[in-house]
Amino acid sequence: MELFSVKEKTVLITGANRGLGKALALGFKKAGALVTATGRSVDSISWMKEAGIKGVILDVRDKEQVQTVMKDSLKETGNLDCLINNSGITAKTPMSLIKDSEVDDLLETNLKGLIHTSQAYYGLQKNKGGSIINIASILAHSVIPATGSYCASKGAVLQITRSMAIEWARKKIRVNAICPGFFEAGMASDHNKSVAVEARLKSTIPVGRLGKSDDLTGAAIFLASSASSYVTGQSIIVDGGVLSQIRV
Repeated sequence: MELFSVKEKTVLITGANRGLGKALALGFKKAGALVTATGRSVDSISWMKEAGIKGVILDVRDKEQVQTVMKDSLKETGNLDCLINNSGITAKTPMSLIKDSEVDDLLETNLKGLIHTSQAYYGLQKNKGGSIINIASILAHSVIPATGSYCASKGAVLQITRSMAIEWARKKIRVNAICPGFFEAGMASDHNKSVAVEARLKSTIPVGRLGKSDDLTGAAIFLASSASSYVTGQSIIVDGGVLSQIRV
């Protein structure tokens, strides 16, 4: 048995049309996995076929659509070894100004959407075994001004991860989370709009650079593989050391 191998494993990745989700889809495909990846429109998944990835339209907020996609994927592949919950949105509004509608949007996608996909996966894979990987954020542990509601939603993802892990362990479903820091791709890259901003951002990262796709893929492959068969309810921080320091 190759501990870190995901070759021929079936992996479903939500929100994989761009950014970190796209990087994960391409990384798992390169590692030999059978990848199904989702986006919310035909255009968003148009690149996947050429990459050898099965693209599916999915809005994780729609519980019935989630169940249909999960069942269809299982029927086609015969097994769903791993679910990666990457779908998410962000918000950049100070807590004093944030509107209920913005909070509702965050909760619908970042929390309820994750619960929808995880419940559907559990229903299909319980007792057969499987791995759920929830993509959280270092902002589940710390904050940047004007991101409070987003930080709260990602903090909740960590608690949901722990709850699912404990409740579903006896059904052979492992549940873990990854907390990415600032990456070249993904939502964190929105902070990186100019050379000056990039330089300032890099100065806060002990390793001196933004994260690359393989930095995240490696952690995800570990959690999807047999190497992590005794790991559940945990979160792996992949941030180049950002959270380990106190800047003075």
